[in-house]
Amino acid sequence: MSSNSLIPYNPFDKGEFYLDRCYLNGTPIDPRTDLLPIFPEWLQERFQLKDQTVTLMSGKKLAYKDLKLPIGKEAREGGIDYLQRAIGDLLGAGFEAFKWLKPEMLYQWLNWVFQGILYYEMQEALREKNMRNAFLLQDSYQQRFKLMHLALSSAIRPVEFMNFDPGSVFVVQSHAYENPRANYDLKVSTNTLAMSIRMGELSIMTSLLDNGSQMSFFEQYFRNFDGVVLHPIQVDELFAKLSYKTWLMNPVFDYGIAWPDEADPTTFVTLKIQDDKKEEEAFRPWEDGVYGTVLQSFLQPYGFPAEEVYTKKGQVITFLEKQGGGVRRFDPMLNEIKA
Repeated sequence: MSSNSLIPYNPFDKGEFYLDRCYLNGTPIDPRTDLLPIFPEWLQERFQLKDQTVTLMSGKKLAYKDLKLPIGKEAREGGIDYLQRAIGDLLGAGFEAFKWLKPEMLYQWLNWVFQGILYYEMQEALREKNMRNAFLLQDSYQQRFKLMHLALSSAIRPVEFMNFDPGSVFVVQSHAYENPRANYDLKVSTNTLAMSIRMGELSIMTSLLDNGSQMSFFEQYFRNFDGVVLHPIQVDELFAKLSYKTWLMNPVFDYGIAWPDEADPTTFVTLKIQDDKKEEEAFRPWEDGVYGTVLQSFLQPYGFPAEEVYTKKGQVITFLEKQGGGVRRFDPMLNEIKA
């Protein structure tokens, strides 16, 4: 058996995004029976999402119920079904119970959702690229997508990241509402490989391929919000910070991949900093003006005009931090709770 035959399948190698081929292992499947919902039935029902839509970068709208990935029986039974079931069971048990979920499983599920949408973004870009989605076909993004796919495949085969975590995941508590639709929000930042999903009292955000740098540098900042129930606008502000900080990352890393062989079925991934970039900072300098533009896009649904988000005096609005220090607290209707 040649070593090449042991290299796991990756659809980004040849641009294979077909509904008759398993997304995870490349085996032929039957589109009539082997299309697995990206957003599981329990999530669609709980938040009344089936007829709601996700808008792709091309402007095309797809209903939640129609967002499906081709996943064969082997991949489903090999770990994907268990992943979906575990996430559903713990979400139903509430915020505190969700903390018991293994971090790698939560990361896998977030990666699953992100790549499920990316699957359709790639179909659109390959069919007809435009100014918004052409970057998806750039080699730098294709290499990152391949690594993300490898990380997702760890749900069905042994993949070990030797000296790092592929991404960062943060979980915060948010206000829950009686209206199921008000309890749900999804934001996907494809160019920064980041995503936020709010499901009732549980809000999760991730930088999917930052090599764990956000967790390393900013975990303490997120701990400021432990025990605080956040308003959705605060969750969005946190995600704006995460997205912008991810964009500021310097590309100083190289990856090494040791593929499985006949003696060991595990794929090993290592990370190192390029010798000529060891002196560089992990992140480029933060600029309030640029961050203000990012934040404005997230606060637009709340009715805040650009001049209030980033003022002429160079100040950026915040719903997270008090002027003299400490965390701002709001009730579900965005009325501030004075200490």
